[in-house]
Amino acid sequence: MSVAEPVAIPAPAQSRSGVRLAWTLWLLTMGLAAAGLTLLAVAGFRPIPGSWGFPGFTALFALSFGSVGAIVIARRPGNRVGQVLLAVGLVSGFQTFYTEYAKVGLLTAPGSLPLATVGAWLIAWAWIPFVLLAGPVLLSIFPDGRFVSPRWRLPLLFSAIAGTAMMMVSAFKQGPLNNFPTVDNPVGVIPEPLAESLFGPLALAISLSMVGPAASLVVRFRRADQDRRQQLKWFAVAGVVFALVAPFGFIAGRPGEIGPVIFILAFCTLPIAAGIAVLRYGLYEIDTIINRAIVYGLLTAVIAGLYTASIGLMQRVSHAVTGGDSEATIVVTTIVIVAAFTPIKSRLQVLVDRRFKEAGDPRVRLQAFTSTLEQRLWPLDRRLALQRFVELVVSALALAGGRVDFERDQVRLTARSGQPVPTEGAEHWSTAASSGASRVTLAVVARRPVTQRDEQAVADALAALVQQLDLA
Repeated sequence: MSVAEPVAIPAPAQSRSGVRLAWTLWLLTMGLAAAGLTLLAVAGFRPIPGSWGFPGFTALFALSFGSVGAIVIARRPGNRVGQVLLAVGLVSGFQTFYTEYAKVGLLTAPGSLPLATVGAWLIAWAWIPFVLLAGPVLLSIFPDGRFVSPRWRLPLLFSAIAGTAMMMVSAFKQGPLNNFPTVDNPVGVIPEPLAESLFGPLALAISLSMVGPAASLVVRFRRADQDRRQQLKWFAVAGVVFALVAPFGFIAGRPGEIGPVIFILAFCTLPIAAGIAVLRYGLYEIDTIINRAIVYGLLTAVIAGLYTASIGLMQRVSHAVTGGDSEATIVVTTIVIVAAFTPIKSRLQVLVDRRFKEAGDPRVRLQAFTSTLEQRLWPLDRRLALQRFVELVVSALALAGGRVDFERDQVRLTARSGQPVPTEGAEHWSTAASSGASRVTLAVVARRPVTQRDEQAVADALAALVQQLDLA
């Protein structure tokens, strides 16, 4: 009897099946969320007494995490970050459905739906997988789907242990179920006093378990190349925004209050930022966003301070001169502030650029080279200019080597830096620019693909160089 050999599935077929599975799970996620929202409408959009947030808010998590996760998997088949995002969305879809199912079956119309108690039981503990996936798991593998090193698995293992313990205690605690005080836990075996004494330490352990994965992002940033740092910046900015508004979600946490709304909307920006980072769509725009946020944040604070101080000063002067307040003080102060707006903004922009723009950013260094060429007040040495240009490109883009060739009529000049450049191959990348009778060709050894942003920066600098060389 012959034994059939296993048949290897081609990689493209595996990718297609993975993408189909992702979109199937996305449809399931959206279906669960839609079913839950339908039940919410049946219940008249009434919240569960004592619950946090607003009714149906988990549907937003299902939409944001699930959609971004499916798109990432479709564009990057097998990407683990996309898989985690989709898993978070799926968990949120289930949360939306069984929460509203239990509410209708136990509160709105008691006894109208079978197994409503099971839904209430799931509410008590099934939120913990959401927290673990969206927190420690995502932080540990972002943005490439791998751990920084094998030892960074230990913090995630601690998170899994703490989360599992919290789930067990929440799922099997005796007494009434969370948010449903009239319904006893059907599988409660852990005495209520013991469970209550364990909730605090376990909640603290889960919170502390976020520290290790968050620290891994810092380590990853320090070791990362330029593109990877931009990916981490996107996620970090969304994380900072979320951290700033998170306290409002717990200071004012009852339905109808604005705090939970801000908290939930800020949390939805995390998957969006992660998706932009992984797909590298507009990756380098984050520098502009950070820059503008700092500039206009400082500008708002300065203008508000100046306006308040000026109003107070002008009113004192008016009171001393006329014996009373005058509306003219407000008009004069407003004119002064408007006149000062542009100079203050320009000065703040210079300070922010000087402090926060990365010195190693290839675009910044190449733009500085271009400005030097265009503003030169001395005769241009073609050979020296070519040598400085190729050295700058190799250094700024962290390349193995480069060569630049200048041609004009019978003149041929060449400058080199680093390793010899092959004439072709996977590591060969070249670009050229012309001006008048002059032509400059740049060829480099690129161990990794040159990003579109870096390519444009090099092309702009090369165009400026050939224009100046043609005039020399």
